[in-house]
Parts: sequence; C-alpha cells; structure tokens
Amino acid sequence: MEFVDREINLQLKKQFTSVKNEIEKLIKDEKLTNANLVCWVPHDVGSLVQIGWEDGLIEDLEKFLIDTAPPGKWKKHDEPNTPFRHNFFEHVRTKLVGTPSMTLIVKDKKLYIGKYQDIYFFSPVYDRKPKQKIFCRILKLK
Repeated sequence: MEFVDREINLQLKKQFTSVKNEIEKLIKDEKLTNANLVCWVPHDVGSLVQIGWEDGLIEDLEKFLIDTAPPGKWKKHDEPNTPFRHNFFEHVRTKLVGTPSMTLIVKDKKLYIGKYQDIYFFSPVYDRKPKQKIFCRILKLK
C-alpha cells in the first residue's frame, strides 16, 4: 500500500461549508481509483460532518446548536486577551455535530457516499478564523 499526504485549504464564509467538491477534486487530481482518505481537521474548534442534504437541515441544525449550547452559559474556559474568550460553547458545538477526523472511501474513481449525502466543514468561529485546512492522508489500494 502506498500513501501520500495532501492539504485542502479553505476560506470559510459560513459555519457549515460543503467540502464535497474539494474532496472530489482531490480524488480527480490524484487520479485515485480505489483508496481510503483519512481526513483530519487540525483546529480544535472545527470538525467534519457527513450528513444528508435536505432542505432546511442545516438551518435546523444551527438552531439546535444555539438552543443546546448557548453562548454565555459556561464561563470557566477562558482565553484572556483573545477574541475567543469564554468560548466553551463553540468547543461543545463542534463536538456535538462532527468529528476531527473521518475516513472516506474512493471506489472506482468516485467518492463513495450516499446519493444525498454531503460532507461539511463545521466551524463556529468561521468569521474570526476563516482560513482553515483539512489534512488528508491518501491510502492508495491496488
């Protein structure tokens, strides 16, 4: 088995950003036929989410996160002199909806996910930290 490491650079403009096209571009650029992609988000307040695409789903999920982990409720976590002061709620939201790493399958040159599924990068701090990365380790299968 052969492996190669790549990065996907993102410029976030909203909390939930679809990254499916970027992953499919990586598959095409690397000329992958059958492989596993191990994707990892290096920022602690960011995660990968694999979810079905349906009208209103992301909006409902955002409302769920506001209701479940509201800002200002928890104040022990503190990063003084930063824009992230008392941002425990952002850490919790990130862990509730996603994971820092995800393994994806490439089968017959295509990303192997459900017909209506999408892959999102979730970042509740997108407006303060819009530049993010996804590290991908590509495991090429024979």
